[in-house]
Amino acid sequence: MQMSRRIRLGVAAAALIAVSFAASVTAARRAADDRPGRVTRGLDYLHSRQGDKGGFATPANTAWAVLGAVASGERMGSSAWTRKGKNPFDFLQATNHESAATSAAVDNAPVYYARMILAYVAVGRRERVFVAGTPQVDLLAKLYAYQDMTDGSPTRGSFSPSSSTRGFDAVHTTSWAVLAMYNFNATDGERYRLARTWLATQQRAGGGFPAEPGKSPDCLDTALAIQALTARADGLTWDPAAARQFLRDHQNADGGFPRSAGGRTNAEATAAAIQAILALGERPDDRSWAAAPTYAATNTPIAALTALQLKNGAYKLTAHERSRPLAVTSWALTALRRKSFAAYPRNIGTAKKPFVSRPQFRTVSPKNGARFTSHVVLIRSTYTDRYPKGTGIAPAACRLYVDGVNRSKPATIGKYGLHLLLKNVPNGSHTYKIELRDQAGNVKAVERKFTVAAPTVPRPGPAPTPRPTYRPGPVLPTSRPPRTSTPRPYYTAAPSSPTPYPSYAPSPYPSPLPSAGPIVTGSPVPSPSVSASPAGAGGGGGSAAGFVGGTLLAMLPIGVVVSYLLLHHREALLGGASRGEVLAGGGSAWERFKRTLARSKDLARPSSRE
Repeated sequence: MQMSRRIRLGVAAAALIAVSFAASVTAARRAADDRPGRVTRGLDYLHSRQGDKGGFATPANTAWAVLGAVASGERMGSSAWTRKGKNPFDFLQATNHESAATSAAVDNAPVYYARMILAYVAVGRRERVFVAGTPQVDLLAKLYAYQDMTDGSPTRGSFSPSSSTRGFDAVHTTSWAVLAMYNFNATDGERYRLARTWLATQQRAGGGFPAEPGKSPDCLDTALAIQALTARADGLTWDPAAARQFLRDHQNADGGFPRSAGGRTNAEATAAAIQAILALGERPDDRSWAAAPTYAATNTPIAALTALQLKNGAYKLTAHERSRPLAVTSWALTALRRKSFAAYPRNIGTAKKPFVSRPQFRTVSPKNGARFTSHVVLIRSTYTDRYPKGTGIAPAACRLYVDGVNRSKPATIGKYGLHLLLKNVPNGSHTYKIELRDQAGNVKAVERKFTVAAPTVPRPGPAPTPRPTYRPGPVLPTSRPPRTSTPRPYYTAAPSSPTPYPSYAPSPYPSPLPSAGPIVTGSPVPSPSVSASPAGAGGGGGSAAGFVGGTLLAMLPIGVVVSYLLLHHREALLGGASRGEVLAGGGSAWERFKRTLARSKDLARPSSRE
């Protein structure tokens, strides 16, 4: 029984530990991730404007940047806000505050001191308010120097940048002074009481507050006065409900607030109004603060202020004016993080994980020291700026350098990656550098080296001309079987002695008669045998050539005789023609000769030409 009880207690303890661990993890995750993009993009912009000395160009801008960043969960002493060993507090401590407050860049010295006190409180260095800057000055004492403490003065207790015209900008200046004294915890003295009392008397019949006595009330100064008067409840005579109604009556259709009645939505006036709504204990994104006539959630002060954010994360003053972007952005961030000056920076809230402002590389190749055996090298990288938390990569502003030469144009650069193919890279050591820029202007760079050691290939000479190779064709077999011949006996004539040709002696005188001719005597010459035997007539088995030769030899005497007869007949005719004889049959001997000659030509013409 006791053992089972111990087991149950152990299981319960383990479950409690697991639940506690899960709750702590969830709380930590929420603490790190609950900032909306409209806030983190504003932080992205602030990061891009921080200089190497830790500040933001001017002391006044630096004080505003501190207020906006700390309200967003950042801590200005962290490494995320340190540049070359300097952070914003270091910059403020190196500042001559008295000189800065009276410079041409500052139009209201007591407001400068009031915001500077708020900034020192925000960075957690309130003890340095009395020894601030270089040379050291007491910021609170400098602020008090602008308060009217004259007995019987109508502006007694108020603050003004002018010592001669005490009412000049007095309501606006007194509101900032009261907020600075409250957050610095300087509320026990007469100065704080007199300042709040005078401020409460400046409320007009419509519920609003003007910038100074004699002017019309406006939304910006009404919102500041509400924060200053609600910071501490001590029975002052003023009407918070009337002040609230004044803001409600002058709210624009988009949910924002103008600085003066009837004007465009103003980022500073809207941010101050959001803080005033918070100081009154209400929610600025509630339906009760949605603008008429739709009363939709898209027409709240939060939505109207968010609509003024630019692509680089900064907030513009109005839809058509972009002056003082750093101060406007810081005030907007403070309001969007639901921080009213009625309680902030006296209570700065929980710190968040520092926002990583600069772009981050995911992959980069070639790796440092890479070696290539080819003249082709591919450079590529992937990266992120965590959009929509960040402002996003600006591809047109990114750069890629190879051996110090800008190769950004031929490279393909996008929002999430880049690549460049290098060809014909010579052997040796090379460097490349990638610079990433986001829309806010933050830069992240990486530089690597690589070596190309491609083998040298000798240039080839002229190729030899190949000699043709004789390849005999295939021997095709015959489809017919070889013929076998049976030898036949053939007759071979016995050789005979050749018969001599008779000799012929022509007469020295031509015969007058055409029929006269020589007398041919002798025996006929036998013709060669034309048998099928391959042997010739002369015997001995001659070839076909022997047969042809024998035939021509046998016809030779006949040709001689015919030629002689024709020649003899021609001479007889020519002789008669020369004597003018007319032959029988008509015509002279010459004409008869020509006709005879023509007939002889016809007789001698081959039959194949007819």
